[in-house]
Amino acid sequence: MNKACKALLWASVLVIFVFGSASGQSQVKKIPQRSEIPDKYKWRLEDIYPTDELWEEDFARVKALLPEMDKFKGHLVESGKVILDCLVMQDSIWMIFDPMYVYAYMKLDEDTRVSKYQEMSDRSGSMLSEVRAAFSFIDPEILGIRQEKLDELVKGEKGLGLYRHYIDNILRNREHTLSVEEEELLAQAGTIARVPRTVFTMIDDADVKFGSIRDERGDEVQLTKQRYSRFLESSDRRVRKDAMDTYNQAWLGYINTLGSTLAGSIKKDMFYARARKYNSTLEQALHANNIPQEVFNNLIETVSNNLEPIHRYNSLRKKYLDLDELHKYDLWVPLVPEARMEIPYDSAVAIILKATKPLGKQYVRDMQAGFNSGWVDVYETEGKGSGAYSWGAYGTHPYMLLNYNNMLDNIFTVAHEMGHNMHRFMRHGVQPYVYSGASIFVAEVASVTNEMLLMDYLLKHAKNKAEKLYLLNYYIEMIQGTFYTQVMFSEFERDAHARAEAGEALSASSLRQIYRNIYQKYNGPDLVVDSLDDLSCLRISHFYRNFYVYQYATSLAAASAFSQKILAGDKEALTRYNEMLQAGDSDYPIELLKKAGVDMTYPEPVNATVELFADLVEQFEKLLLE
Repeated sequence: MNKACKALLWASVLVIFVFGSASGQSQVKKIPQRSEIPDKYKWRLEDIYPTDELWEEDFARVKALLPEMDKFKGHLVESGKVILDCLVMQDSIWMIFDPMYVYAYMKLDEDTRVSKYQEMSDRSGSMLSEVRAAFSFIDPEILGIRQEKLDELVKGEKGLGLYRHYIDNILRNREHTLSVEEEELLAQAGTIARVPRTVFTMIDDADVKFGSIRDERGDEVQLTKQRYSRFLESSDRRVRKDAMDTYNQAWLGYINTLGSTLAGSIKKDMFYARARKYNSTLEQALHANNIPQEVFNNLIETVSNNLEPIHRYNSLRKKYLDLDELHKYDLWVPLVPEARMEIPYDSAVAIILKATKPLGKQYVRDMQAGFNSGWVDVYETEGKGSGAYSWGAYGTHPYMLLNYNNMLDNIFTVAHEMGHNMHRFMRHGVQPYVYSGASIFVAEVASVTNEMLLMDYLLKHAKNKAEKLYLLNYYIEMIQGTFYTQVMFSEFERDAHARAEAGEALSASSLRQIYRNIYQKYNGPDLVVDSLDDLSCLRISHFYRNFYVYQYATSLAAASAFSQKILAGDKEALTRYNEMLQAGDSDYPIELLKKAGVDMTYPEPVNATVELFADLVEQFEKLLLE
């Protein structure tokens, strides 16, 4: 998912990595090794485990503790004290397991080629299935207790007051919870269920190689995912086309495998939905966080019926670039390249700290401490996991993986992922373990709000018309990418799952055709969809978490509403917003947003975002052509 940004200030020190030397012949610019990166730009995983041996000790502890759960099986009906002791032990085991799991996978992301961490992450994944299996009796047994008896047990044990919402959530899932034996079987199947996503991840991060292209100066440059985004912004159309062609050709070599893994993932979704007696995979995905299905359906319907602003923007792009035909590789080149912003990481940090001042002094102080305390792994290195994310475990500080390359979108990525980090930091500082998590439906609001504040800051500090145009151009594409594109992806997911649920076979070819039709609809008649443009549907990792990406769109709509109130100086709105960030999983996500002042069960936030996008396109076109 493209979430990023850059800034107007330049760092006093620019760290430059030289990937090749200037000699008589041009040389391919190499990706640096991790050892070449200064420690200040690396995360400190030793804050979780100073040594791998300590990780092994915790692995053994979890293994030894799991059989202890057996003493609670069949006994939860006996007393509130038994239920409380069971839930406390469950939390205690999770609190050991979580950092162990996070550490293994983040160590792997430092260099996905290292077999030791491939094995540790695989062992962690297998252990996750064992942990879930050990706890799988809890929900069915609680559901097996008569409601009157359960109420009596909860009221009679003071300590269970903490778990009231947790238990209510279990009761909400009554009709979709199976017997103890069936729940344990489903939990054990988790290792197999992860195979499609694991295969995709290994292709995506470790196996696929993109070759090289000639840059604007004619130098041969090794193509990577991070450099690909830079090349798509090149004002040289030949470079843009070569980058996209080379990138697509690399993925084309895995087309049948990718088609099979995505189809397998959809079948996995169907298996779990049917096993748990849901009417559809969509119903199951939304029910997990108690999201009304009309929220999803209304989102797609509202956006799908209001695509004219995107079509207008693409038409403007074609006209302004003076193109006979508009192709996909023309969609990211800035229309005002003379104001292109390239911001080194240290400058990006300084700007984000200024842009987020409306969130309060404490927020900024804590964020600044995080930037300076080993939370962030900054630069791309050979074998490093791709993209960007925020992660962490209860009892550890949050972490953030980046592949920073100085482009404008990268500063927005930093702001976005640090929004996740701060959300994690704030809720972990207040909530007990049982409520320390957060639904993506809320978590993405925390990150996108930071992006909105950053954009406001950059626009207010634009030095001239060209910079303002450049930023408006980026703002338009940020909303297009985070809102419209995610709705487009969600429509693809809906249609692909619906076909499979209707008994139709899925393949790379059929998946591409579904995607191609939707992609053309969203981008309008001015865009020529080339033969390999529909490969995108086979290389989007979020499709392996079914009906996940729609939450980016709803979150942008909510974040836009929150940021407007905060920027207007509404102190009550800021207080409610911070309370939401601290609330974790202590209530359902829809309710948390309502308490904070945004109700996503009504269409107003989505309609407001559509109107904002249309207004930005109008502003941009007027300023561009005046």
